[in-house]
Amino acid sequence: MRFLLDHLPLKLISLGLAILLWYVIAGEKTSEMGLSVPVELQNFPQDLELTGEPVNSVEVRLRASPGIIQRLGPGDISARIDVKGADEGERIVHLTSDSIRVPFGVRVVKISPAIITLNFERTQQKSVPIRPRLLGRPAAGHEVAEVTASPSEVHVLGPKSRVNDVESAYTEPVSVDGARSDVVERVAIGIEDPLLRIQGTSRVEVTARVREVHDTRAFDGLPIAVRGAEGTVRPAQARVVLLGPASTLAKVTAADVRPYVDASAVRPGQALPVAVELASGLAGVTVKEWMPTEAVPRLGRRH
Repeated sequence: MRFLLDHLPLKLISLGLAILLWYVIAGEKTSEMGLSVPVELQNFPQDLELTGEPVNSVEVRLRASPGIIQRLGPGDISARIDVKGADEGERIVHLTSDSIRVPFGVRVVKISPAIITLNFERTQQKSVPIRPRLLGRPAAGHEVAEVTASPSEVHVLGPKSRVNDVESAYTEPVSVDGARSDVVERVAIGIEDPLLRIQGTSRVEVTARVREVHDTRAFDGLPIAVRGAEGTVRPAQARVVLLGPASTLAKVTAADVRPYVDASAVRPGQALPVAVELASGLAGVTVKEWMPTEAVPRLGRRH
C-alpha cells in the first residue's frame, strides 16, 4: 500500500484536474449538424466493376460540442465500406456508426440511407471499330470518297454487360468544309457509355479523301474483239459502265472503251471471259460493270 502514498500530492492534483475536466465536458452544451459525406469503398477487387446508380455520398447527423462542430472540415468525415472478397452480383451493406470515420469527441446520431445496395460485374475488354465523324461539305464539284481512322480499332474496358453492348467508338468532328483535297487531322476518341473507358491511345489520325465528284457513264453496243486468233464471238456486242471524275467521263468516246476476249488458247465451244481495256489518259476512270461477262468464240477467217 506504500506505493499508493508515493508522490501523493501530485496524484491528488491529477485526480482533481481529471474530475474538473469531466465536469467541464459533461456540463458543456452539445450541437448537432447534418453533413453529406463521401462513401469510400475499401479493398475494391481489381477484376470487378461497380454498376447501376452509384451511391457517392450519404447524409449523417453529427453531435459534439460547439467548438468541435465548428472546426469540422470536409476531409474529417467519411463513410467507409470494406468490399474485400466481393463477387459478381448484388451486395447489401448496412451502415452503422462504426462505418463513419469521425474525429474524437464526435458522435454519429443518424445515417441516411443506412442501407446501400452495390452491384458488381466482372471487368471485360473488347476491340471495337472507330467511327470518324465529319463536319461540313467539300467545295462545289468535290466529294468525300473515303474516311479512315488510324488505328481503325480501340480497346474499351468496363462492366461485362456494358462492354458487350458497345459496337463502336467515335471521334471528334473533322471539318471538310470547302475542302478540295484530302484532310488529315489527329483527334480524340470517345465512347457513349460513361461506365466504359478507353485503354491505350485516346487519339487517332482521321483521313478524309476528297476528290472531284464521280459519276457513271454507260456505253452500249460496243463490239467485242477477238485477240490471239481470228474469228467472232457470240454475243458480239457488250454494254460497259464506267466510273470516274465527271469532267474526265465527258471526254470519253466509244473508241476508248474496248471489250475483248483472249482466244489464244481456247477449245471449241469454250466460253471465254470478257475483259475491258481503256485507252490511256483517262486518269481516275475505272470499269464499274459490263455485260456479258462471257462470250463463245467462233474461230476462223471471216467471209
